[in-house]
Amino acid sequence: MEDFPKKNDLVIATVKRIEEHGVTVTLDEYNGMEAYIPRSHAASGRIKDLRSIIKEGMKVVGRVLRSDRKKGQVDLSLRYVSDEEAERKMEEWKNRNRAISLLKLALGSADAAYDAFKKLALYYKEPLDALEDCLESGPQPLIKAGIDERSAEKIAEVVKSQIRPPIYVRKSVMRIVSYRPDGVDVIKSILTNINANIYTIGAPRYVIEVSSENPRYVKRTSERIVERIVEEIKGKGEAELIEVIEQRKRVE
Repeated sequence: MEDFPKKNDLVIATVKRIEEHGVTVTLDEYNGMEAYIPRSHAASGRIKDLRSIIKEGMKVVGRVLRSDRKKGQVDLSLRYVSDEEAERKMEEWKNRNRAISLLKLALGSADAAYDAFKKLALYYKEPLDALEDCLESGPQPLIKAGIDERSAEKIAEVVKSQIRPPIYVRKSVMRIVSYRPDGVDVIKSILTNINANIYTIGAPRYVIEVSSENPRYVKRTSERIVERIVEEIKGKGEAELIEVIEQRKRVE
């Protein structure tokens, strides 16, 4: 994390003070640095009373409108953040805090935890993924990320006692068509015999979803299902893999 937010960054903020012309917040990721949300950027449309939609102590996701390091001033907008962006940012923040808490518990100090977190962040998009990988692979994912063996073993031990394995989900998006008069029935008969969660996102696009706590099983099974569909549709139509989406669903 850099020491000063940049324009267009998404940031987590806590509402500190609500005023007539805007809202003063503190930035959680920047050691409580203050920022300001102009009234016109607090919400879409005209709002008579900001307190009707924003409360002191409330967590919000803002987009940096202006950033002046010399003056120490940061202005945010809530209007320019979509619901999807806000949800994703909050989830990232939650996962970050979870990872740091586990590292503190394992290593015994905040400094050591933050140092380990930085190393994991260079190797993994989400450091919590690295900790979850320990459930299956032991300390090796941490060692590969640059953490010393002794610390990695401590972290892996804590992880096993503190978190549950995530559910790995692989979604294979396929285009499946048949030009036969009974094409709909042909496709239905093929997909009905597939042991997976299958749904359409607008024919001829279908999603084949496989999930398990075992990521290797998910990948292997998903690939075999795609191969089977491609093979069974031959002579009756055609099928192709368009996209693969991989996710982790964390169990609280």
